[in-house]
Amino acid sequence: MSSLVRIAIFYEGSYFQQVTNHYRYSHGIGRRIDLGGLHAFVRWRVSELEEYPRGLCQIVEAHYFRGRFSLSDLEDKAGRDGKPGFVEEALRGERVFDQLLAQHNITPHYLRIDTRHDPPREKGVDVAMALEAFDVAVTRRLDWVVLMTADADYLPLVRKLAANGTRVMLLGWEFPGRTVVAKALIAEVADALPMAQFVEQGISGFDINTLFVAD
Repeated sequence: MSSLVRIAIFYEGSYFQQVTNHYRYSHGIGRRIDLGGLHAFVRWRVSELEEYPRGLCQIVEAHYFRGRFSLSDLEDKAGRDGKPGFVEEALRGERVFDQLLAQHNITPHYLRIDTRHDPPREKGVDVAMALEAFDVAVTRRLDWVVLMTADADYLPLVRKLAANGTRVMLLGWEFPGRTVVAKALIAEVADALPMAQFVEQGISGFDINTLFVAD
């Protein structure tokens, strides 16, 4: 290992939004996930696992993947639903979130949502994220890849990363009756974290409250 423990985080955006919206709207916490707090948690966790100074455990890249409607898609939807101001509101929300990603040095990757289906659906996000994660792991010689996902589709990526000598941490949130993290994925990664359990019960050595945006 070099003097620096190199970490990269990859967010499956729709899953991240599900988690952060749960805590904002359906949980007593009533606040969203704080990206800076989450990155601090990852660095702390890696430092604990590696028994290495936290200052030398650094996130060198972070990437966010999600489907997004094109402007014409938004305009079509506004026309069908008869909602004045819908397009402007949607674009403003996207711009605000993009600024938040930039603030935390997270590179966004957006794929156009497939509107040929009803309801519209994301397409190709898992493939794009897996390819980027493996490419970054190899070219930047990462020690850890951190995935925020629950999807077993990332199992081939985890195995390829392990074969390359890169350890994988899984930030997995499970909410009863709503979200389940694939057991096959949990079994393959080097560190599978039950994040919802940590939020409810805490974790020794880290203030779990810092995972959420301050009041």
